[in-house]
Amino acid sequence: MHAVLCQVGLPRSEVKEREFTRSTGGASMLIEAGKWFDGMRYHDMPLPYGTRPRLVLFHVCSEAVRRKSPEVEVERSASAFLERLGIKKSGESFAAFKKQMLALAACRMQIGYQTDSKVVNLKCDPIQRFDAWTQSDNGQLGLWPGVIRLSNEFFETLSEHAVPLDPRAIAALQNSALALDTYTWLAHRLWRIKQPKGATLYWRNLKDQFGQEYRSDKDFKREFAGALRKAHAVYPEARIEIVRGGIRLMPSPPPVKRRQVLVALPALERTEMLHQTPAMASLPAPSPAPAPKIAPDFLSKLEPHILRRARDLAAGFDFDDLAASYLRLLKKRKSAPADLAEEFLSFIRRYTKGGPVQTETSQPNMPLLGLSAATYERAAREAPGWDVAELEKLWRNWIASRGIQPDKPDAAFLGFVRTHMKRKGSGKG
Repeated sequence: MHAVLCQVGLPRSEVKEREFTRSTGGASMLIEAGKWFDGMRYHDMPLPYGTRPRLVLFHVCSEAVRRKSPEVEVERSASAFLERLGIKKSGESFAAFKKQMLALAACRMQIGYQTDSKVVNLKCDPIQRFDAWTQSDNGQLGLWPGVIRLSNEFFETLSEHAVPLDPRAIAALQNSALALDTYTWLAHRLWRIKQPKGATLYWRNLKDQFGQEYRSDKDFKREFAGALRKAHAVYPEARIEIVRGGIRLMPSPPPVKRRQVLVALPALERTEMLHQTPAMASLPAPSPAPAPKIAPDFLSKLEPHILRRARDLAAGFDFDDLAASYLRLLKKRKSAPADLAEEFLSFIRRYTKGGPVQTETSQPNMPLLGLSAATYERAAREAPGWDVAELEKLWRNWIASRGIQPDKPDAAFLGFVRTHMKRKGSGKG
């Protein structure tokens, strides 16, 4: 993703106005709604918002940098492209996806950033050309473009200021725009912190950067703390602490280590690219990342979905330390466990019960509840066409009003989603 868009993301909810601005420090983005020609006349398009435009940009930007070309080939069909992005292929999901794709393709964008010597303003509409779907006589969606072309301006600055991201993390967070924005921000920010004691950011500044969509400070603190937990679950190396008045970011390795980078730029070019990130060019070069810990051998015996579940349960804790502690227990045993996966998960549940992350908005002895990535995926299936992040917000507000925390948050949230769907119906997007 472009470094500026890692700091200032697209709207997360629907915006009625024709333009939207998000700024922080020396970086800013202005996006204006555009028009779309349907073959007969122009139509006003809304501003792109939510998770779908973000997923498209993640994919298109990654492919453009990897191939070193502003033209990105997409799948042969819309259905295959939806599958690549991890979006359900129901009719309602496709209609919502098409609407957001047209809004993204039609919008106009300007980004600005400040370096140590100048202020840069760049008009760079993200998509220069995107051929629209056509319809046959029976009203069914027909042709698919095959190619998306980024504007030259956007591609050039993307090539200079790209931030590598883990596609597995993007997939796990795909149902929450705030969690996606939090993860990309941490990926851009944490490895640049040099001070051993870290950098403290206060809620007021964080709300200016992330909280335009929230009316009250209380709502923002609660939602952002939840987004931090989700981002940490997929970026366990991130060292984050919630402190009085805000959060503290500690020096951390990037989520995609240089030897693992999927965007295969030459080593020298990549190093230069990372040090030229806008709005950060005046900062000293970051300290070398800590040497990676050697993972215990038993982790290689676990299925990928078990590891994902374990990291979800350990959100907010040092997963490597937990794994090392469990390994010490294994070495003391005379025989191997009958079910290694289940015993390891039970071990993590015991040691992480309650969770370490609390905010000023948490009630006494009521820790912030974390939900697993699998729960968000299940909720998306239970409520097709709904914004899962908004459903989660309703659920957390309901819990706060009752003052009682559920023993099994994942099951409780899914039950709330089912009940909400029965009451409201499935017609709302």
